[in-house]
Amino acid sequence: MRQNFEWKVKRSNKTTLHLVCIIDECTWKLRAVRRDEGTYFQVRSFVNEHSCPLEEIHRQHRQASAVTIGEVVAPKLQQHDGRLMSPKDIIADMKTIYGIQIMYSKAHYALQYALSLSYGTYVETFQLLPSFAYILEQQNPGTITDLQCADDGKFLYFFMSLWSSIRGFRRCMRPVIAVDGTHLKGRFGGTMFVATAQDGNEQVYPIAFGYGDSENNNSWEWFLECLRGALSHIDDLVFISDRHASIEAGISKVFPYAIHTICCWHFGENMKKRFHRKDVADIMDSAARSYSEIQYDRHMEELRKLHKGAYDYAIDAGPHKWSRVHCPQRRYRLMTTNVAECINSCLKFARQLPLMTLAEFIRNMLQKWFHDRHTAAQSMRHRLTDAAHGVIQKRVEKCNYMTVNAVDWNIFSVKHKGKQWTVNLARKTCTCNKFQMDFLPCSHALAAARERNLDFTSLCADYYKRETLIDAYSVPIMPVGHPSSWVVPSDIAARVVLNPKTKRQSGRPMEGRHVSSSERTTTQSCRRCGQSGHNSRRCSNPPMVNEGPRTIVPDDYRRKCSICHTIGHNKQTCPQKDTPVE
Repeated sequence: MRQNFEWKVKRSNKTTLHLVCIIDECTWKLRAVRRDEGTYFQVRSFVNEHSCPLEEIHRQHRQASAVTIGEVVAPKLQQHDGRLMSPKDIIADMKTIYGIQIMYSKAHYALQYALSLSYGTYVETFQLLPSFAYILEQQNPGTITDLQCADDGKFLYFFMSLWSSIRGFRRCMRPVIAVDGTHLKGRFGGTMFVATAQDGNEQVYPIAFGYGDSENNNSWEWFLECLRGALSHIDDLVFISDRHASIEAGISKVFPYAIHTICCWHFGENMKKRFHRKDVADIMDSAARSYSEIQYDRHMEELRKLHKGAYDYAIDAGPHKWSRVHCPQRRYRLMTTNVAECINSCLKFARQLPLMTLAEFIRNMLQKWFHDRHTAAQSMRHRLTDAAHGVIQKRVEKCNYMTVNAVDWNIFSVKHKGKQWTVNLARKTCTCNKFQMDFLPCSHALAAARERNLDFTSLCADYYKRETLIDAYSVPIMPVGHPSSWVVPSDIAARVVLNPKTKRQSGRPMEGRHVSSSERTTTQSCRRCGQSGHNSRRCSNPPMVNEGPRTIVPDDYRRKCSICHTIGHNKQTCPQKDTPVE
């Protein structure tokens, strides 16, 4: 292959193998004969010199089959940037390393074969799902899995929530869950459902994963029911999601005691797309993140004066869903579904793999996360997490310029730049509302605590403390091993799980997400002079000169009349248009 020589089989039977070069005039050959005492072949004749004419050497090597190329590229399927090797990458590697030019179709089949070698076929992985779920629960006691199939054995849904995540969320996390769905890029498509939280160090804390056909009412309701079965009842629970109707319907039905809110970033993107204005979305975002009703009313009044339609759109959506100050429960510092979007980004490569391989990829990823974060938490130098300590440190710098007057032992009046706030250290409240909404002391509370020489850590909730973070990652996630080593009951191993009933759309599947109109960067260009920043109506530059074979337009080009053939006007404004023709 490296020298671009090809061979063909002249004779092949149970006793003889005879190979020759594809060029008839070439002397290269190999002849082997089977030995009588066994199944081995002995090489009797081998001429390892080619006498082919140079012009007969081809770059499309017949021995470079899709199977052979797939075996070569299988160890390096995942690129350094985390993406999956594409057929174009295979074509470039074969040309660079072996000097062989292959077609795109052969590279595509080679990639599929390499995927089956490294991660198994889709049929095999669906059939192994019951055994994988059983071993996962055995290796990690307390783990919740659920596999749903149709009556004919076709795959419907799969749910997975590891016990380490369940325990950590119930004991150590703020009761705010971000849910989101993302498309799978494998052969049968589908959707992955994600439920995540955020730990006290502002890191993504995955809770549960689900797999279904699409984002519809039935799939979201099934996923949320499995999530409720894993977490049971959580007080003051808040969900954050985009404005998908199926998510809202599922939460109201499965979690009637929970509060459903929407992501203020997605809400702002919807406003940009609807009204084609970025300033209205920025004002709405400021109103959504306000801690007091006075700030909220000021921003909303500004929005009403700027764009009445955007103001009505925000009010109709329900301020209790997107505004922090109007939310019936605490949202803490979580205003977006960014924690769920981060999970989708981490699984960009894995979402192209078969389902069971994707589930094992997630388990292995969480295993590494729990180990690394538990080790990092133990090495933290402060009583608070690094993220919480950074927030408190910035607020401490502000409290140095504040004036504190004691009302009694726990109540203080704090003044700064002509404004005044009242802090109650016993109740952990402040009239700015940051203290009681975030469960982290604001700068006014820190100024009052400094007056009483109180430890700042005592004013913070347990969610932000180092011991809580260590406890959240204290239970390790155990591996499941190779399928060949699994010991599974016969009834579980015999369960039939077939490919799902899906109809793949024509064309190449989209790898990236759909970009909203507000995220696209467009530059206006003039079709008259070719420069950017204006259009042809506002152009004051000379027109472009066409240097092609047809016509060269002069710089002083003007309109030309078709009646008098004079430059500077057209036939409608021509002074000779009413002159009779002789």
